[in-house]
Amino acid sequence: MKQLKSITLLSGLFLFFTGCTGFLEPQMKGSTDLQQLISSQQGMFTAVNGMYKPLQPIYRGNMQLILELAGDDGWAWRNAPEADLFISEQDYSNIANVWQQHYLGIGRANVILDNLDNVTDFDSEQRKQDYEGQAKFMRAFYYFNLVRLYGGVPVILHQINQLEDAQVARSSMEDVYLQIEKDLDEAEHLLPAEYAGTAGSETGRPTTHAASALKTLVYLEICNWDKVIESADKIIDKGLLVDYDDNFNGTAENGKQVFFEVQYGGVTAATTTNLSTSFSPQVFSNGSAMILPTDDNLNGQGGGPSSGGGFVQLFDERPGDNRKDVIIQTYGLANFIKPDQPDGTLYYVNKYYNTVDADGLSSWNFPLIRYAEILLAKAEALNEKSYASDGEAFALINKLREKAGLPPLTSVQIPDREKFRNELMNERRIELAFECKRYFDLNRWGIVRQVIQKQLDFMKLKFPENKVITHPITGKPYYLYPIPATEFVNNAKLGEQNPGYK
Repeated sequence: MKQLKSITLLSGLFLFFTGCTGFLEPQMKGSTDLQQLISSQQGMFTAVNGMYKPLQPIYRGNMQLILELAGDDGWAWRNAPEADLFISEQDYSNIANVWQQHYLGIGRANVILDNLDNVTDFDSEQRKQDYEGQAKFMRAFYYFNLVRLYGGVPVILHQINQLEDAQVARSSMEDVYLQIEKDLDEAEHLLPAEYAGTAGSETGRPTTHAASALKTLVYLEICNWDKVIESADKIIDKGLLVDYDDNFNGTAENGKQVFFEVQYGGVTAATTTNLSTSFSPQVFSNGSAMILPTDDNLNGQGGGPSSGGGFVQLFDERPGDNRKDVIIQTYGLANFIKPDQPDGTLYYVNKYYNTVDADGLSSWNFPLIRYAEILLAKAEALNEKSYASDGEAFALINKLREKAGLPPLTSVQIPDREKFRNELMNERRIELAFECKRYFDLNRWGIVRQVIQKQLDFMKLKFPENKVITHPITGKPYYLYPIPATEFVNNAKLGEQNPGYK
């Protein structure tokens, strides 16, 4: 972790969080010794809330820049080539920011887990179990992102009391996944099915259903189809599909359509998200159009190779898909990439556009695990195990299509496993667009190289083969980002850099 010689995890300072509405309150005042802070239920309450805080900056733009630009859904017309061109190096700031924020969350989870037994005034055993389950869920969540981005990472499971405690070698990817699975198995049994809504038990915290949902996605990542189905079946009747736009417009937050989401809702930049303005057009107040949807009509023009990639074209054969206008809009504006084209021919990401809150201070939550994704995960697993003509996998994907205003798929159109797989890939791409999912999908399918090369051809560039490993669990080609350079300075035992980096 960055600048460990200052041992920021040793002092109470690391637990002084800015307050926000919802369960991230209350804000601790003054300076409190860490051990004193976590020796009471009230102090542990604050510590647990602080464990979630890194999610806010992580999904306020850092993850979008390294995931959406590395997929084929988004491109940057501005000068943001690292992820877009797959030329990230170990000094790329977004890579370091994402690493540091994830380990900050892990460090906070470890402090909670190491000190639960020191609290003598818990009002119930259930309260203690809830906090333990939340800490294990969050530790698993943070490690799941890290292993998918960087491969094997240091697995730190205890509070950092001195510099040597953080001097840990990288674990193998297999061992990271084993720890994730262990934490989620335990969280699943510790967490309640729902919360009472009182202080410390607010809705929005992970439940046992959230743990099952995250396990479903973990097993999907490593192609353990039987366990995908087993985990999904635990929650397949716990969720609900709502109108597509209600997933993102703040009207149905923490409802049955989502198992876990980033809690925003404050009134300051630290407690809200700026995705509304960062995606919106420049001519809108504070708009920056940070990422635009890929559009083959641009022919690779605009400053980045990914302007071609065809997200816009996905809807050409889906004229009735009601998700299109939620996800992308032209707003009838001039096409500043190709000025010779008529107004209303350049698309922007509309999914998080918020005209209710102040500019750049959107209070809308960001969904991390939606019920729709669980339906798609089970459908994928069923098809990979054994294609069944008009079977359950068809029924699951057709639930989403019906909600989107589309006719159901049948075995007449989709007569075999390969065609169903292709259709499911497209369905995931649309349903989960710009939710930090597409790059992870391409990578786990082992096709990120072939998909991105089509974009790099515009720039006469080659995909960096030397940055691809063979995934030790799935055996598929797998691209890794570099470990941040600062970590090799801070941790002498870290080990080797990922292949292909300077």
